[in-house]
Amino acid sequence: MKLMFTIAGAALLSAASLSFAAEPARFSKDEKALQKAISDTEMCFHFAGEFNGDGSARDKEINRMQRKHCNKAGQQLLQKAYRANPQDARLYPAVLMLNSLTTEFLSKAEVARLCAASKTELVCP
Repeated sequence: MKLMFTIAGAALLSAASLSFAAEPARFSKDEKALQKAISDTEMCFHFAGEFNGDGSARDKEINRMQRKHCNKAGQQLLQKAYRANPQDARLYPAVLMLNSLTTEFLSKAEVARLCAASKTELVCP
């Protein structure tokens, strides 16, 4: 009986926490390429953190995924979109990830501004 209350309580807390989760960024049909560039940047960042450099089978798989997601055209599109509209908060997390993956293109002041607005823990102090 006590276990049922614990499970029910955990489910209730889980549902409550999901209702407060941030809503995903919305993109129009015209912004599909930008949305893909953001998704690819996020995946590129994810796989960069998993690379061990030991030549293992896992590293080979990560290299394959990086070739798929870490393309220059998408990265340039994301940078161009940010430069055209630096107030578009939908771009902030991916721009911060891209900044940490490539030659840093954001000033320290810009990084601080974007981090304050987006609270992206993976790339913000």
